[in-house]
Amino acid sequence: MSSELLALHLGISRATLYRHLPSLKETGLVAYKGHVSPLKGVGRMDGTLFAVSLREGYKALLRREDYKHGWRNLAADIASGVRTAWHVVKAVRQSENPRGKEVNYSQILQWAVNPGTTEKPVIHDCLKANGGSLEDYVYTLDLLSEAHPTKRGEIVDRYARALARAYRDSDNLNFWRWLLWRVLEGDSRGLGSLYQLQNALTRLKTDIEEWGELKKPGALLVARLRQAGVWDSLSLNRQV
Repeated sequence: MSSELLALHLGISRATLYRHLPSLKETGLVAYKGHVSPLKGVGRMDGTLFAVSLREGYKALLRREDYKHGWRNLAADIASGVRTAWHVVKAVRQSENPRGKEVNYSQILQWAVNPGTTEKPVIHDCLKANGGSLEDYVYTLDLLSEAHPTKRGEIVDRYARALARAYRDSDNLNFWRWLLWRVLEGDSRGLGSLYQLQNALTRLKTDIEEWGELKKPGALLVARLRQAGVWDSLSLNRQV
């Protein structure tokens, strides 16, 4: 997203926008950071990444995948002469038509995803009561640590049920509940447990696809976590 275009759309200066963003970030409503793309062998700022919390109890969060994603081809955009924020801002400021001096919603939408497109951003359906694919749940596991404490129990239970069902282990639901709570505790202690669990779950999905019927997926997952050096720290002084 171009911060210049966003500021124009809101009718404020970019300085005013950046003056208010820290307070929004502090409340958890917004997360933001500049994004860099390669141009002639040098990293250049190509816009600002924004994450916005639209659900009560969740903190806006940018993930490593967001930083790595190639949101735009900066060289091609510059070469086009029109697919740049500078070009849009210049056209707005030089327009003699009052309506032409506004950055409208469609322009913001084009820049909110990839410049020149109006595709809707990805929505994690797993945040809804009964939606979401297995990949959605695994990808958004780190949201558990950001959930409000009063909502966390409900969300952990939802994730546990979804994972147990997806990994054909519904008879072992309490294990999945226990695992998520222990992983959250480990993550709060700086062990990186959520990241390790995401990796192990991704590998477990591949194992199930390759091996077909897997009688004890939970046991294999424990083996994967033990292999990664995570399990012992999670199970210390705990009963499964």
